[in-house]
Amino acid sequence: MKNRPRPSKAPIRSIEPLDPEGWDRDPGRPLGLRLLALLGALSFLALGISSLLPMLQRPGPGPQRPEPMSKPIV
Repeated sequence: MKNRPRPSKAPIRSIEPLDPEGWDRDPGRPLGLRLLALLGALSFLALGISSLLPMLQRPGPGPQRPEPMSKPIV
């Protein structure tokens, strides 16, 4: 066991793409899908703010009492 050969180190990978034409690269999302995602995020944010807005407003004056009658009803 002492004379066992050591395994060789793994070869260093190059940073060049596998295919020179670039099939392995992610081109990203098209502009239309990016805008649609942005619109969805903004609408979700607006929905959340509009649902929280009633809790953040000050309460208005309560219902007013009717004035007491000056004469009793006969």
